[in-house]
Amino acid sequence: MKFSHLFFDLDGTLIDSKPGIFNSVYHTLEKLEIRKDDWPENLNPFIGPPLRESFKSLFGFDEDLTEKATTIYREYYSQTGMNEFTIYPGIREALKQLKDSGFNLSVVTSKAEQYAIKMVRNAGFSEFITIVSGCEINGTRSEKAELINYTLDRLGLQPSKQILMIGDRYHDLRGARITGISSAAVLYGYGSVSELAAETPGITIATPIELAEKIIGATE
Repeated sequence: MKFSHLFFDLDGTLIDSKPGIFNSVYHTLEKLEIRKDDWPENLNPFIGPPLRESFKSLFGFDEDLTEKATTIYREYYSQTGMNEFTIYPGIREALKQLKDSGFNLSVVTSKAEQYAIKMVRNAGFSEFITIVSGCEINGTRSEKAELINYTLDRLGLQPSKQILMIGDRYHDLRGARITGISSAAVLYGYGSVSELAAETPGITIATPIELAEKIIGATE
C-alpha cells in the first residue's frame, strides 16, 4: 500500500508528555480536595483519550464536576503542563525523512487544538507538519474519528487506505477503522500491546527509530 498522507497522534507518539499531563492531574485533584488514597494507581488513561472522558471514567465525576475539573486542569496545563514534555529520540529525524520522502504529514490529537499547535511549534516540528488538528476547548470534536474526518475535510481529502493514522492508543486505531483509513500502532507510547493488537493495526512500530523505516518500507 502506497501512503500519501500520514496522521500522527501527538502524546505518546511524537512526544513524551506524561510529566505535564500528570502534574496537571495532580494539581486538579488537590484543588478539588480529593484524597490521595482515592487517586487511581495508574493515571496513564489520561494520556490520549479526551480529557473529560478520562475524568468521568477514572473518577466517576458527573457532568458538573467534570467541567470544573477540566477548567482547573487547563488553567495549570496552559501555563505550565504543556511545556513539560520531551521529544522521543529519533522522532525529529524520522519526520524529516518522511517529509523528504514525499509524504504529507499532519498531527491529529484529542488535545485542545490551541495547545497542540503551540506544542508542535515548541517541539520544532512545524516545518514538517501541514495541519495540526485537535478538539475545541469545550470538548467538541474530541473523538478520534471526528478529528480524522475534520482533518480530511481541511485537506480536501476523501477517506482512503492511502491515508495512515499513527498512534499509541486503541482510540487512534479505532478512529482509523471507523473512518476507513489505514492504521499503524507504536508500541513505545502509553497503550498496552494487548489493547493495540486487539485493533489489528496494519503496521506495528516498536521504537521511534523504526518509525520512518517501517512506514517507508510498507509503501514499497
